[in-house]
Amino acid sequence: MSPPPLRRTNIAQHKISVVATSEPDLTLVEAGLEGLDYELDVSICRSDGETIEAIKGSDVIVSILVPMPREVVEEIDTARAIICGSHGFDRIDHEAATEKNVMVVNSAGFCTEEVSNHTIMFVLACAKSLVLLDKKVREGGWRTDRMPVLPPIDGQTMGIVGLGNIGRATARKAQAFGLDVISYDPYIAPWTAKEYRVEMVGSLDELASRSDYVSILVPLNNETRGMISESFFNAMKPTAYFINTCRGPIVDEAALVRALREKRIAGTALDVFEQEPPAGDNPLFKMDNVILTPHSAGISTASAPASLVRLGEETARILRGTWPMSLVNPEVRSRIQSRPVAHA
Repeated sequence: MSPPPLRRTNIAQHKISVVATSEPDLTLVEAGLEGLDYELDVSICRSDGETIEAIKGSDVIVSILVPMPREVVEEIDTARAIICGSHGFDRIDHEAATEKNVMVVNSAGFCTEEVSNHTIMFVLACAKSLVLLDKKVREGGWRTDRMPVLPPIDGQTMGIVGLGNIGRATARKAQAFGLDVISYDPYIAPWTAKEYRVEMVGSLDELASRSDYVSILVPLNNETRGMISESFFNAMKPTAYFINTCRGPIVDEAALVRALREKRIAGTALDVFEQEPPAGDNPLFKMDNVILTPHSAGISTASAPASLVRLGEETARILRGTWPMSLVNPEVRSRIQSRPVAHA
């Protein structure tokens, strides 16, 4: 029997495995790799088995919307890093990657302005009852006696859960509208909060009870999944609004629906859901005090190419032997020995 054909005749110094759900345009990614001797191996993966096969023998894995659960991560043999083109990294089991001494790198910052703008848009739309008033005008209800009560914005309090890149940008913009900003984030340095003129609070319940607008801006991981639950909504003011522009599973959606139905909070604005796309019978669709968008907060003509550029830049940093700019699991630093990533 003849031996199987060689995968490559001229072996490049580096192998980059790109796993994607559809054929990607990697022009901007490759621009960041200029000067490196590499092979770019692109695989369309629709199952864990296909992903496992695609990542064998690579130095860096670039994941474009492809899930990488523990079962996949544990099969990594030579890769030093998994890089994703999104801000969220919940498709990748970063804890399993840490156990394998594999870096997980996201593209934090590429859509900071877009998501923070979307969050502020939601604040303004809630405060001014934008959707409801638009509906009234279209239905002929011009300045009726049943006009909604419109609260002021200036002097009210915005509570931000998570004071990372997007949280800080949101705080800065909220202050421009005269909002006082408080935040809960046990990992933020006090000098960072001081620089952004944000008062840090000691618990989620304190933030809920003091805020007129609550914004959730944390990554989805095992610590944050389901962190916003019934007790949080019970602590909120009945005049307050709840805003989520990060990830749906951070919130107990059933508890949110109950709080809205029982008028324990004034309303909500959501860009994300526990299930995406949401089911057609989702009760949120029928509520007048709810504003919904289709997980689009980070999208713009600038952010899409910025994500691809970041993929190339971060891949190049790793292949050149330096640390990436946005390392999700920094605990691997002490576990990764300096070693060449080139093929022998």
